[in-house]
Amino acid sequence: MFEEQIAAYLKPYCTQQDILEQISVKIGNRIAEQPCKPVASIAGHVMLHYSWAEETQKELYAALLAASMHTEKRTQVHPAFVSIVSQMDDTDMELLDIIRKQHSMPVEDCYFSHMKKGGGFTGKPEEDIASSVQLIARMTKFLPQDGDYERIQAAIDNVIRLQLVEIHMDAERQSLEQIQDNQYEDIYMLFQQVVDGTVKQLCDRYPQYKGRIVRLHTGNMILTAFGTRFLRVCK
Repeated sequence: MFEEQIAAYLKPYCTQQDILEQISVKIGNRIAEQPCKPVASIAGHVMLHYSWAEETQKELYAALLAASMHTEKRTQVHPAFVSIVSQMDDTDMELLDIIRKQHSMPVEDCYFSHMKKGGGFTGKPEEDIASSVQLIARMTKFLPQDGDYERIQAAIDNVIRLQLVEIHMDAERQSLEQIQDNQYEDIYMLFQQVVDGTVKQLCDRYPQYKGRIVRLHTGNMILTAFGTRFLRVCK
């Protein structure tokens, strides 16, 4: 409906007519009221990136430009969003979408730990942190169909690096029997074969590790305030 006006606003930032028409349609589908001129710093940088972007990124760029042309939403636009979109792929966005829908994502770190023989004041065994070996970090139920969990771990690292999410871990590592929440047990079951295989390799290579037990450090991954703002603007 507003494609011609949108194209006129963006023309100073884009010399390719086909790109201008394409993004004007995408933006027009997102705007239900008279658009205003875009934020210049956003429009200029988006149009530099747009022609080389993947389709998912193009949709995010269109949403970002649409927000910058909205009289109220433009105050939520941050210049860093352009660079953030350019550094994300489909897996990163799928991860963020799941966290947004569920409000948080349970995560688990897996350790191979030595337990002290003596107990603490409560009579419970104390964990010797210095002798713990991390087996797998940031296990979640978000698994690709091809089973390539390294890709998921890379996505988690990336959205943390971009300060879109943060992870809050519980203070204490526990054995599987101590965990009361079924969601963490379900996560462990997904990775049990990998954990068992890793433990066997460690014990075969380092006999002194025999007798240690698997302990889990549980927590949740949530959106930061910046991440919430990013999704509000770009999705």
